[in-house]
Amino acid sequence: MKKIYDLSPEICPEMISWPGDGCPEITLLHSIKNGSHSNLSRLTMTLHNGSHIDAPLHFSEDGDGAGEIPLEILIGNVRVLRFSGVKTVTRDMLEQVDLRGVIRLILATDNEALWYKPDFDRNYTYIDIGAARYLTEIGVRLLGIDYLSVEDFEGLAGVHRHLLSHGVFILETLQLAGVPEGDYELYCLPLKLGKVDGAPARVILIERD
Repeated sequence: MKKIYDLSPEICPEMISWPGDGCPEITLLHSIKNGSHSNLSRLTMTLHNGSHIDAPLHFSEDGDGAGEIPLEILIGNVRVLRFSGVKTVTRDMLEQVDLRGVIRLILATDNEALWYKPDFDRNYTYIDIGAARYLTEIGVRLLGIDYLSVEDFEGLAGVHRHLLSHGVFILETLQLAGVPEGDYELYCLPLKLGKVDGAPARVILIERD
């Protein structure tokens, strides 16, 4: 049986969230214990809590929304590439790897250790603008990373804007501990929300033959 890796963190009030975004809230509206015939809860969260897809509209007034991202980009072969002991993934690092034919790429980094901390850590691994330009040049269409942003915390969205304006969709807040480097089948299914800036998504990898 092929192994399945679930890359999505649990959605809960205690989860790590981007500063200012707030954490998800789950409210029990009706309870069997209190006399109702069913349990019913309400979830309140931003579109960028947990594993999610960034749409061009996130950083562009006239960009496409999450509902306009082709499913063909979000499902298919993906390469998981590991970088250890580095703070910034650069163009030079990516050029050392054979990425011919890769259109979906997920970066596994030392960020996986940050998931064991209770709070958001600004000192995460990210890609720089040179790496972003290289990915657009070689035809990558989807980029994922194992923390809350592909870009430096102090950045001014230059990496996001470059990728999204060149047809590269961004998949953030993944958990990749225990996932070996290699090629997999990716299934990323965002909520069907229409023309919005992003969408939460359940993200899984399946081993290939």
